[in-house]
Amino acid sequence: MKIHRRCFLAAVAALSLAACEQPATTARGSIAATVSGDIISEVELGRAVARLGKLSATESAQARGRVLEALIDQHLVSHAAKKAKLDQAPEVVLAMQQAQRQVLVEAYMERLFKDMAQPADMEIRDYYARHPELFAQRKVYRVQELELQLAPARIAEVEAELKQSRTLAEFADWLRAQEIDGKTGVVVKPAEQIPAPMLAQLSNMKDGQVVVMPIGENRINVLQLQGSQTQPVTLEQARTAIERVVLGEKRKVLLEAEIGKLRASEKVAYASGFAPASQTGKP
Repeated sequence: MKIHRRCFLAAVAALSLAACEQPATTARGSIAATVSGDIISEVELGRAVARLGKLSATESAQARGRVLEALIDQHLVSHAAKKAKLDQAPEVVLAMQQAQRQVLVEAYMERLFKDMAQPADMEIRDYYARHPELFAQRKVYRVQELELQLAPARIAEVEAELKQSRTLAEFADWLRAQEIDGKTGVVVKPAEQIPAPMLAQLSNMKDGQVVVMPIGENRINVLQLQGSQTQPVTLEQARTAIERVVLGEKRKVLLEAEIGKLRASEKVAYASGFAPASQTGKP
């Protein structure tokens, strides 16, 4: 059953592959199939199979056949779309242009990061020491969340009522009487799975305490800490995860610097009615 499932995933993955993966020229001996003159190379087939992850020799052999059939189907559907002139539809043209840009961006980033050194031991130790809430003093939190949708003008009123309520259940009753929409639930999460602003609040709270946090436009989150359990993580246990985080931060800094250079060297002009967005909190 395991092999059948992976073969199905192979077909799905193959159908989503971009046509630009095919080499510009393909030797005759490396051709896996042709579809109305279009070549499906062994390289393209091998890449599609590789996307499935680690496979045994038997699974890989079975997957190759299924993936090749899926690639053939992909070409057939693509030809049909072109005959129907769908490749000329504005939304399709835009999507293809965006896909091409994304492939180029990923290739550029791969080249930018390829020579970046792994974090040094001192960097890993420093990160571990600066984040005791994630490692040495790590906790697993049990939190009752009450997410509310309300107008900004009512936030002060809601916060005042929360302070007066003896329990969160009593506060929830008041919300229902006021016809304020909300949803509640209890979650159990370790520190590393909690957003940093929320973790900063929870780590300093005592059991039973309640805090109000804005989470978006016209939305607030009421959190009650129901309990926590200390489960520290040693430096060696956290080393691999810290390496990934530190390397990610370095890549982010390098990428932002590179984009800064590109913006300085190229001319960017905003059309009438558009202006540069604030750099604070940019995606």
